[in-house]
Amino acid sequence: MIPPKPRHDSEPHSVVVIGATGLLGSAIVRANPGCIQLSSSDFDATSYIDTKNYFRNIAEKIENSTIHIACGVVGGIAQQDYAMFLNNTKIAMNTLECCDEFQATGHTIYYSSSCVYPEGLDRLGETDLMTGELASTKQGYAFSKLVGIKMCEYLNHKRGFKQFTAVIPPNLWGDGDNWDLNTCHVLPAVTQKIYTAHRTGADTVEIYGSSDTRREFLRSDDVVTAAHLAAASELQVVNVGSGEDISIGECVEGLAERIGYTGQIVYTGEGTGQHKRLLDTTHSRSQGFAPSNNYSDMLDYMATQGATHGIS
Repeated sequence: MIPPKPRHDSEPHSVVVIGATGLLGSAIVRANPGCIQLSSSDFDATSYIDTKNYFRNIAEKIENSTIHIACGVVGGIAQQDYAMFLNNTKIAMNTLECCDEFQATGHTIYYSSSCVYPEGLDRLGETDLMTGELASTKQGYAFSKLVGIKMCEYLNHKRGFKQFTAVIPPNLWGDGDNWDLNTCHVLPAVTQKIYTAHRTGADTVEIYGSSDTRREFLRSDDVVTAAHLAAASELQVVNVGSGEDISIGECVEGLAERIGYTGQIVYTGEGTGQHKRLLDTTHSRSQGFAPSNNYSDMLDYMATQGATHGIS
């Protein structure tokens, strides 16, 4: 067991967000007014030299800080390719190594992904990590995120106390989401399809996958709340989630109702993946975490955002 980090409450403290412009990063920024916001425009996290030089330039701000690592390269449904693995592994190793070198006190939170869990499991607990084979469609991304988790564990062991925490959330939604159909995830993609069918008067709309596939979603702002609790806990890796899942069919029907689409919905039955994958959030719940948004809130939000993004 790695003991908790020593307390240094009297020392100056800053909050640094790496990946500040993304869905999760922007939520962290909203929760930390006045924080230091870093993105790919500041330095190239796939380059160790570039990353270290930038950290050196802001070393005084890093020294006593809370650092959130929420950056990475994403690619939609298929995340198994070489570039996905290489770039995200570099990002994890470079940022975490520099955090270890320049951060004397404080805490670093590394945000991972639920795809790091083996396929074939309905419920995903922290002790299930690296106990089985990863889904073939996401191996590149998943392996890179596992590298980040192990880096956190190794750095804690090196220090002798827990300064690095890996947080594993489910699928996210919220302000700053990606609406590019080439790279977006399921909720923005489905919302756009339904809006397009509604606008054009199409009799049917085709949805990729199966209606009874169940997935877990959590608002990005709720992840930030849970992550602070996770950093204060004794675990080095912590699941944060809604505690409940929802079927793709329920999402589609709920969006169609809110958008006003009355045509037929047809599912392709392709690429459905595992029927159910729900994070075991026993630990984060025991710390008092409860999401502030439910799935009705999520569908209301997605329908409104679909119109805001000019899809309707």
